[in-house]
Amino acid sequence: MTTLPVDVITDILLRLPAKSLLRFKCVCKLWYDIIEGTDFIKRHVEQSNLHMIFTNPVVYMSDFDKFDKPTNLDYPFKNLEDGGVYVEGSSRGLLCISINCYPYTTYLYNPTTQSYKTLPFLPLMSTFYYPKGNKYLGFGYDHVSEDYKCVKIFLRELDGEVGSFKSQVMIYSLREDSWKRGAHDVPYYFYGHFGYSVELNGILHWSIEGNHREPLPIVTFNLCDETFCSVPLPNYHTEIYMRAHIGVIDVCLCLILNYYCYCEVWVMKEYGVASSWTKLCRVGKRYHYEDLRPISFSESKKELLVISTLVNVASLDLETLEITNIQPPGFNRFWSAHVCLENLLVFRDVEDAPTGTELPRSRSIRMRKLLMKKTERLLRIHATRLQASLELLRSSNDES
Repeated sequence: MTTLPVDVITDILLRLPAKSLLRFKCVCKLWYDIIEGTDFIKRHVEQSNLHMIFTNPVVYMSDFDKFDKPTNLDYPFKNLEDGGVYVEGSSRGLLCISINCYPYTTYLYNPTTQSYKTLPFLPLMSTFYYPKGNKYLGFGYDHVSEDYKCVKIFLRELDGEVGSFKSQVMIYSLREDSWKRGAHDVPYYFYGHFGYSVELNGILHWSIEGNHREPLPIVTFNLCDETFCSVPLPNYHTEIYMRAHIGVIDVCLCLILNYYCYCEVWVMKEYGVASSWTKLCRVGKRYHYEDLRPISFSESKKELLVISTLVNVASLDLETLEITNIQPPGFNRFWSAHVCLENLLVFRDVEDAPTGTELPRSRSIRMRKLLMKKTERLLRIHATRLQASLELLRSSNDES
């Protein structure tokens, strides 16, 4: 039997779906080394199949476009009440998931290999506590350093002087597995009513609003040079009610302006150029209180997949301008939806946190326990001092 050259074997394997490649790692050591190689994983992501990730309220993965063959994924804290997890973003096949209840963990999850990486615990400064403080989280890929990054932005308006605020920007690097303080703070205070971000070419985007809920230029954060900037909005009609939702379709920034009776779909053909905003269509709303948020074009490019504030995924026909709900058998509602590639990356610290209802034994949990012990010790010290002060005051009253 003639042995094929390694580059030929590699080229053949690159054409296969991830599900097959995960099985083929067991064929021989050569195939294992090829499929596990960093360069192979990177090249495979760039030409892999698309899938759809949706929550209902637990997280599922299905075939792209049609939401067929949903797979019930196995991920940390899956069995928390009401799902318990929120998918913050999707980038090159990895998901950033946060838990909005105890233990307030954030982790990266690969639905293809069903492995994950728990991020180190990041304490929140008391300055930014809710309700006076706001927090925004973004996740994406730095194509220059070839590193996945999470960004947490903390903001708080200060009482007194108009326009004064405090901010803190923290950046997590998967390569370094640590958080660091950003070199640049937020240039101005903003309020992101919906909180979510979208990534395009290594740049995170947040749709923000002014004091009167009017849309403002989109706030951006470049993961490569870690700087803030903004993207202008198209010329739009000013009305009392209007919400702006952003997304990425066909490698372009997309914006849906939700008015009271209708929606406008805009696409920025040339990134960062205000004049390149192009209006795709204007469609009447089914309900006045329904907003649409862009997800992706369908495979045929004839429909636009959107997520509705009525907790539904719908298809907007770009020819007939009809909106139709997508409801696979057994699913009545969708909390969120994200496009996801296949990624062969396997996180090696999966033993740090078991899936399901068990709590993780990770560094973040140990850090939280340490902080709790320090807090208890400080409380005991304050209690002792307070008791001493009360006794001194009591003795002074007795003498008088």
